[in-house]
Amino acid sequence: MANYLELGLFLPSTKGSLIIAKNMPSRREATWGLNKEVVLAAEAAGMEFALSQVKWRGYGGASGHWDGAQESFTLMAGLAAVTSKINLIASVAVRTVNPAVLAKMAATIDDIADGRFIVNIVAGWNKFEYAQMGLWSDDDYYLNRYDYADEYLTIMKRLWTEDNVTFDGKYFKMEECRSNPKPKRPLKIVSAGQSEGALSFVARHSDYSFIGRMNDTAEQLGVVARKIAALAAEHDRTVTSYTLLNVIAGRTQEEAEARKATFMADRDEVAIEEWLRVSGFDRNRADYQELPPETTTFMSVPYIVGSHEAIARHLDSLAEYGVGGVSLCFPDFENDVPDFIANVMPRLTCRERPAAA
Repeated sequence: MANYLELGLFLPSTKGSLIIAKNMPSRREATWGLNKEVVLAAEAAGMEFALSQVKWRGYGGASGHWDGAQESFTLMAGLAAVTSKINLIASVAVRTVNPAVLAKMAATIDDIADGRFIVNIVAGWNKFEYAQMGLWSDDDYYLNRYDYADEYLTIMKRLWTEDNVTFDGKYFKMEECRSNPKPKRPLKIVSAGQSEGALSFVARHSDYSFIGRMNDTAEQLGVVARKIAALAAEHDRTVTSYTLLNVIAGRTQEEAEARKATFMADRDEVAIEEWLRVSGFDRNRADYQELPPETTTFMSVPYIVGSHEAIARHLDSLAEYGVGGVSLCFPDFENDVPDFIANVMPRLTCRERPAAA
């Protein structure tokens, strides 16, 4: 029997999700209605979590990719009120909200969710998003962002458990700061990144860590998951590794490949160029390296194209190599989520929990 694999949704909280193409499904806007619909479906199917990302600026083009985005904490507060079982993960870019303010926001949503709320800490490397708001003082932040996030999360955790907090750090000052009411239990933390700074932060602070790059195999992801587990063990902690996966499914492999071909033919070159520029791949730079069309169209995010059977086999393989959970994204959430629930989930062996001893 395979290890158990938690399943969740990488919500359609941004316009276009994770494919930069012009002729996407009609319901490609980031709306409350669509997010509510798919989360309720995921909860009914027994999925464990839903995550919304944090985005403050998109990439334009004919697709208007990510130009529309729901604010993550507000969205998850709404979803907390209409769900009862599924865990809800909201993302915060730590440069945008004071940690004392965020601590109270998180405690409030966790109360609405009755203990199902999780915080995703985004250290935030994308100058493009924060400079527009005057929140990027200098480029040294590229090097010290995990030190900044460390202070940020330290303050939050103390405010969740202590009567008042005095803190004198490099980035934050608190003087007998108070935050009530407290969460009913310690809130869990998600983070991502595979640099040495990111891994150190994950090992010390996180309960879940997102791992993976574009072309990682299940075996390679398993190696990273074991590395993180070992680093966390040095701090007497346990960290579960998740990965992100964009799913392009069909009844047959040929049908799935045809869907992918449609997205590739309709790729939004203008939006892709802007995404590359702000991601450090400006064509005018001397060290520019051309990226494959698949990489740019799918935003360097891992994806799978295949039949229902092939997708089920891949998910089982992830569990076999020690990945703890997968956050699923789809081109067409309205239709793809029900299709996944009906045709992929029943084929999974990694969803069979071992019998209690």
